Amino acid sequence: MPGFEPPLGLGIETGGTASRWCLVSAAGEVMARGDVAPMTGHVFSEADHERVRSIFADLAAQLADHGRPSAIVAGVTGIGSASQTTALFTRMLADVFQCVEKSVLVVDDMWLGYRARFAPGEGIVIYAGTGSIGYHLTAGGEIMRAGGYGVLVDDGGAATWIATEALRFVLRREDEVPGSGWSTLIGRALSEAVGGSSWDAARVSIYGGDRGSLGLLARAVGAADEAGDPEAQRIFARAGQELARLALALRGRVGLKPVALAGRAITLSPAIAESFAAAVAPPVRLADASPDVPAVAARLAVEFAANPGRGEPGTGR
Repeated sequence: MPGFEPPLGLGIETGGTASRWCLVSAAGEVMARGDVAPMTGHVFSEADHERVRSIFADLAAQLADHGRPSAIVAGVTGIGSASQTTALFTRMLADVFQCVEKSVLVVDDMWLGYRARFAPGEGIVIYAGTGSIGYHLTAGGEIMRAGGYGVLVDDGGAATWIATEALRFVLRREDEVPGSGWSTLIGRALSEAVGGSSWDAARVSIYGGDRGSLGLLARAVGAADEAGDPEAQRIFARAGQELARLALALRGRVGLKPVALAGRAITLSPAIAESFAAAVAPPVRLADASPDVPAVAARLAVEFAANPGRGEPGTGR
């Protein structure tokens, strides 16, 4: 047909360190990919709005030589569902890429992470990164969660939880016998990470940054585990049990479905996956590598382009 242009799908995955994108053809072939500045769904001021808009404009400039997408699927960290922020991101993307809003689908990043591993209704994803959450997407598109309440309430098994448990152990030992906490393997690893073996040094590191900086201290716990520290080993075993609780909670609601354990926190120690698998009946999948989420989003966008405005692709909604 003269003038017909095959649809292109744009997938976007936002994150705290970078936001990645991928453009695919109607056949699912990757045409281009790249990254832009980090962003989340936490946009509360006009300055936040302008920053997000400028990031999308940068992405559009990167795409200029590859063609305009027919549909866009964007997974945004912390956006929630059916929120005003979802509508805001939808409008921004439609405006920047000069397309109609019904060809733009903005979803929570966990929705994309699930679709990269399972079809709707197929399984359960337990994710442990800075925070932790259990996630199931029903065949009808309903989202079911367990956990994910944040570091101040309950992120059991996540990097922030691991770091907090280790710090609690060291500092309580210090309360009882000064010097006995920081002198342990785990204490020495943490003191190196925070820049000193004192509460003053730890306090600046813990309360002077965000939850991401707290979560980074989990790497020190991993180093102590590799050195044979028994408390680090116990913490990682308990982390696996905490994550197993999320899986069991969701299985109690949706049945004995396959469970995928994913996220960077589980790479800190094999004890996490071992204790998780011991507590959760098969089938259990341990994610050895991160799926190509931007490409998954882009291919879903191609599907979405065929039925714009029909809801989330592959869910029947």
